[in-house]
Amino acid sequence: MWKFRELGEGEPERSPHEAEFFNVGDLDPSAALIRESIQNSLDAKLNGEKPVHIRIALHSEPRSGKNPYYTELLAHVQSCEFKLESALKGEFTYLVIEDFGTRGLDGPVSRTDVTDAQKSNYYNLWWREGISKKEGRDAGRWGLGKTVYFVCSELRSFWGYTVRHDDKRHLLLGKALLKAHKHEGAHYDYYGYYCIGENQPIEEPRQIAEFKERFRITRKDEPGLSIVIPYPVADISIDNLQRAAIQHYFYPIIKGLLTVDLTQGDTNINLNKRSIFEIAHEINWKGTTWDHHPVSNLLYFIYNSVKTNEDQFFTIQESSPPKITEDVFGDDLETARTLFSEGKLVPIKVPVQIHPLTGERMKTYFSVFIQKDEQLPRIEEFYIRSGISISEIKMMRGTNIRALLTVDDEPIARFLGDSESPAHTDWKERTENFKQRYHNAVSTLRYIRSSLREITRILDVPSQGIDPDFLKDIFYIREEQGKAPGDDPEPIIPPDISRTPGIFSITSQDGGFRLSLGDRQSFEPFVARIEVAYDTKKGNPFTRYDPWDFTFDTSNTGYGKIIPRIKGAQVKKIENNVLFLSIDNPGFELKAAGFDKNRDLVVAVKKVTP
Repeated sequence: MWKFRELGEGEPERSPHEAEFFNVGDLDPSAALIRESIQNSLDAKLNGEKPVHIRIALHSEPRSGKNPYYTELLAHVQSCEFKLESALKGEFTYLVIEDFGTRGLDGPVSRTDVTDAQKSNYYNLWWREGISKKEGRDAGRWGLGKTVYFVCSELRSFWGYTVRHDDKRHLLLGKALLKAHKHEGAHYDYYGYYCIGENQPIEEPRQIAEFKERFRITRKDEPGLSIVIPYPVADISIDNLQRAAIQHYFYPIIKGLLTVDLTQGDTNINLNKRSIFEIAHEINWKGTTWDHHPVSNLLYFIYNSVKTNEDQFFTIQESSPPKITEDVFGDDLETARTLFSEGKLVPIKVPVQIHPLTGERMKTYFSVFIQKDEQLPRIEEFYIRSGISISEIKMMRGTNIRALLTVDDEPIARFLGDSESPAHTDWKERTENFKQRYHNAVSTLRYIRSSLREITRILDVPSQGIDPDFLKDIFYIREEQGKAPGDDPEPIIPPDISRTPGIFSITSQDGGFRLSLGDRQSFEPFVARIEVAYDTKKGNPFTRYDPWDFTFDTSNTGYGKIIPRIKGAQVKKIENNVLFLSIDNPGFELKAAGFDKNRDLVVAVKKVTP
């Protein structure tokens, strides 16, 4: 029942490229799929106290000869010359994602019934591409999220079976997003539907029952959505899906808003607000962005944050224009600094005003949680909007601070949602039409993005008073030996201090610096972390770094882009002003130029665990 529309003479041929929007940062297919499917479910949550429950199952079975669900579809996919790694082998694999405690795909089903005043989640999923009707706390804005389902399938397709909360209808439909192609002598459009009639959903109970049995759907009459993805791409595995669920949705899981079950064969994993701590502790995070995180400490920090009572928050004062300074803390500044210096959690509510061009100014807020951990080898900063982790924002610098910014109030959730990229990984002031929707859009967004950094700068001050032992490990003073008065003092012979060459040698150059190895004789390969910032008159220059100063970039040029010239090493990762290099040759050299010649540079280099 797969149907593809034949192209008529003079009709354009199209090959969709929406998948490129999701090829960002650390989003592998498992992470992209988890982010999209779970966020859609959280957006569709039914009112009530029960959490949204997600069931994810990966199945594999012998491939049959001719199958009404995918044999005809496979022929069209082969005509498009897509790369097929597993679809032509002897196993048929498929992934099932089901949500419970949600509304299902509600709203009008046909185009004639859809109006501007009535949102239709059903119509949006199946019939709109690049158009979204989501708003407020909802995560999607671009209408491109559903593309993830296609790109995660070797057959570029998926089925959706929904039970609707509003009218209790059971609807089944499938869609393929290929490219314009020629098959058996005819030219076809880029899309196709698994349907009846003129692309109408299947409602016949017997056909739906057969589909549910064939793909092991567990839904009975509960409202919600069940997605089936045939031949998931090779990178999708239960282990990767589990890691992605924890990394991107630890906040709603710990808050009790979400549970996730993962199943493959005899393996069953249940993620909830109690089990997540032990499960995360046992996972091997090597090769992920959590590779060097003390994961258990991080999750307990999140737990303490979500359990913070309203009367425990510091609420800073508003300023015009909005700016975080010491003055906005009022009489609470010293108390907050003391808590911070003692390694205790500092919860803060930050007020902000959002002013749409077509509406009234609205007072809203976001929450910030900051804690110092002297054992933490690097900054941990997290930005959460409506449950989803905005994973690409990196604003802070330092080594021993853990920070969380959460957004739940609707006015600011709507504002930040409008600034997000299609993959919801960053808040960008240049997002299409964002600046045209709000007064002071750019300055307000910069205020929110920089708030963790600025609050940390204010709280993280050196302790007052004199420490007599501060330099005891540097200066040597010989004690008196008790000679009688008048005796000639014995000559003081300073201890022989053996000096070893430093690991690195750094010299300044015109508009930049040169870095090489100081000790090449005993060289062994290692990983180095190189952080650069402009020096400042006050405060830590690295915590005051701003991406608008400059960023390292190996791929393109432009204002503020510094292209490092490297030999004897490989770039492992770049984070704005931080380079992680795998140094594999004693002749290692790094040259970086193009910095502001009117400002002094500060460079910090150290070995890190690979």
